[in-house]
Amino acid sequence: MAGAAGDEGSGPVVVIVDDHGLLAQSLGYALRADGLRPVICDELREDAVLTCVDEHRPQAVLLDLDLGGDIGSSLPLIEPIRAGGAAVVMLTGVRDPIRLAECVEAGAVGIVAKSEPFTSLVAAVGRVVANGTLLTSDERVEHLVRLRRARDADRDRLLPFQDLTPREREVLAALMDGVAVEQIATTSFVSVATVRSQVRAVLQKLGVNSQLAAVALARRQGWRP
Repeated sequence: MAGAAGDEGSGPVVVIVDDHGLLAQSLGYALRADGLRPVICDELREDAVLTCVDEHRPQAVLLDLDLGGDIGSSLPLIEPIRAGGAAVVMLTGVRDPIRLAECVEAGAVGIVAKSEPFTSLVAAVGRVVANGTLLTSDERVEHLVRLRRARDADRDRLLPFQDLTPREREVLAALMDGVAVEQIATTSFVSVATVRSQVRAVLQKLGVNSQLAAVALARRQGWRP
């Protein structure tokens, strides 16, 4: 289930979940040298990671945000890991402040960049083991405020699309994929006149005058059905 950079000893257990094996092993050795007991999860499936954490009962988990493979984003793992009593620190190369804020919202107690020297990473883990967190209250609030503002902006930006009916969304999505009205009608088993009526409804609700403008608006606003 898990390989360990150093299972011996009685120091606090730190589980490392990262898809870069060399980084995980090197960090494990550095943590062991600092008196900690690193365990590397070597099966990067969601159930395997949670089983690894459950078996070793760590005080902290270093969790890569982008694990690739079967998991992809590790964001859904934060809450169940925390439920087991471990503090979660994101060990990541991601710099997108919104994605990092989502980690904090999900319960991560800190974010550490992979680009930092091992001495800084080890020191950060030590602070988490000692204090339970890397984030101050102000830093946590700053992350959450940034996330709330981004979501408010997304909601406002996509507001015109919320008035579209499910069928109108399908039609707009087809137009975005370059499908002609006649082909939409054929594949939907309706008349061309019906589809044209649906297109007019889309244009009216989005406040544009052409199919091209509707497609451009949807792409610019990042809308997908």
